[in-house]
Amino acid sequence: MANWFAYNGVGDPTLPGSYYKMAVNPNCLTGGSIICAIYLDDSANVPSSVSAVLTYIANAQATLVSQPADGFQRFVYVKDL
Repeated sequence: MANWFAYNGVGDPTLPGSYYKMAVNPNCLTGGSIICAIYLDDSANVPSSVSAVLTYIANAQATLVSQPADGFQRFVYVKDL
């Protein structure tokens, strides 16, 4: 089952331990320089892996735009401080 996971803001955004499952949908839709949330097919409180969205995380960090930028469903959201 797919869930949104919030980034804790201090850990490495490429490591699963930096995320925790959310009970709500993210509201950080406008972009920015910090990873806000990722969408994964995982139901654990802390995801077992973020490898499915690593390219999206890298692209979001480089462009400051939620990813994929040209897709209907976003898998990585970014926000400002």
